[in-house]
Amino acid sequence: MSTQREVLAVPKRYITTHNGEGLAVFSSDVEEEAPQSSLSDGMTISLCYATTEFPVILSEDHDMRAYETLVQRPPGIVVAGGSVARIVDFPPGHVGTMHRTLSVNYNFVIQGQLELVLDSGETRLLGPGDMVVQRAINHAWRNPSPTSWARIAAMALPAEGITVGGRTLEETGLPSMSDSTSQQ
Repeated sequence: MSTQREVLAVPKRYITTHNGEGLAVFSSDVEEEAPQSSLSDGMTISLCYATTEFPVILSEDHDMRAYETLVQRPPGIVVAGGSVARIVDFPPGHVGTMHRTLSVNYNFVIQGQLELVLDSGETRLLGPGDMVVQRAINHAWRNPSPTSWARIAAMALPAEGITVGGRTLEETGLPSMSDSTSQQ
């Protein structure tokens, strides 16, 4: 089986800012390659950008300094009061853990196929160009390919607690997000 680096390139992101004259420029303060973490279950997560408040404070690059802090101490799936954008790579045959976060997640498949498995037993097979809006659902991801990696672009925004039929649904998080084995 190929390693992730041989199959999927490290994502690059280009962060814009302003020069002293107020003209739009690309920032040279942040590396183009997004920092990556390898999780114990074989997934690789690239922390492309994150904010710590909403609305975002852009003046004097306040948000970029907050992001640099988050790179040093990677957040869980959600950044309370902010947002997070990631590229997530799933190894061949990956079967994820069922989990719920109190968030709205916008997930776009950009390579390979992924099956989204809901706790009700419903599933959807997603391919490149497909997207799913996850609204604090209990779910797991599965890469059905025995040989190919899959990649999604994922954006998570925090949400308030959720009540359905008078019952509060609890966040379970994703244990592997807190046990990253390497930060590159």
